[in-house]
Amino acid sequence: MSAILPSRFPSWAERRWLPRTLPVLEGLPLLVIVLTTTIAITSAHHAWPLSVPLVALIPPCLVVTMLCPIRDVWIVFGFVVAYVAYVVLTSSDGLGRQLPLLVSMGLMYALAASRSRHGAAAFAGNRMLGDLRTRLLKMGEIPTLPTGWHAERSFATAHGNAFAGDFNVTSRSRCGRTLEMVLADVSGKGQEAGTRALVLAGAIGGVIGSSEPEHVLPMANDFLERDGWDEGFATAVHVCLDMSTGEATVSSAGHPPAMHYDAGCGRWSALDEVRGPALGFIAGAAYPTASTVLHRGDALLIYTDGIIESRARDLDDGIDWMLGEAEARVSQGFSGLVKRLVVGGRAGDGDDRAAVLIWRD
Repeated sequence: MSAILPSRFPSWAERRWLPRTLPVLEGLPLLVIVLTTTIAITSAHHAWPLSVPLVALIPPCLVVTMLCPIRDVWIVFGFVVAYVAYVVLTSSDGLGRQLPLLVSMGLMYALAASRSRHGAAAFAGNRMLGDLRTRLLKMGEIPTLPTGWHAERSFATAHGNAFAGDFNVTSRSRCGRTLEMVLADVSGKGQEAGTRALVLAGAIGGVIGSSEPEHVLPMANDFLERDGWDEGFATAVHVCLDMSTGEATVSSAGHPPAMHYDAGCGRWSALDEVRGPALGFIAGAAYPTASTVLHRGDALLIYTDGIIESRARDLDDGIDWMLGEAEARVSQGFSGLVKRLVVGGRAGDGDDRAAVLIWRD
């Protein structure tokens, strides 16, 4: 991801993830079932060693690794290792025949120990991550807008990862007159960017709609500066729209310029008169606003750099491609444009991509 530094311009998959993946059976009953299965397999091996190999213990070991806390893993693995030791000592097969089982158990235990150190059981942790991902998506859901107003958003993650650094936060005033939105792009990709995106989204969600629009980006910048984001930075664009008059203000923190479509002249123009530095670079940085008015037929497009940026081409070429796609959709209606931009984004599958479009009939 690129950012506009102070004085120079230097895939979220659209799918619903099911957060409830934890089986109903857990705790002591699950441990009892796994132990019973393990004892049954070892007994069968003792009775018919040629028909029931010890590698048949891998499924119950995998179950306890994925579904049980680490203390239950110790119990089951301890029993299995003890039985393997007994087999090695009392038979002529030697240790080599049991190596596939022991190596598999070692890998499974390493996974269980890692999850335990991070405080998340396997499927319970997966459900927690799924819930966090769902909450982040919900923070950006666009509410029902007044008659004549429409908005769509679209996201894609790099390489189909579940987490991304691109996100949006949306707020509508109680009276329904004002719509505020922040589209942000955290540096990096995948889970590393996703965790920082969750933190920043929470901070922005706490101020958007509850403070003056001109304070949103400065407060987000102060948060990152206090938080000490040594591992990266974030860019963002803030839009505040009065849906009764069509007046809109746009503030940018190192983000690609918002695009305004003027139905009167049939042209797209960049709202890039004033831009501040990326979030977290300069304490107390100012973020001036650009103003425009959305008349009937007008539209406002905000997007992340994955839409226009490519290593093989410059940003101007990416912007020209994006505006060409946008102009081609004007006669057909704006619906579906952001999804088309995200799918065809210049960064391809190598970067997160996001776009939001607001338009007026």
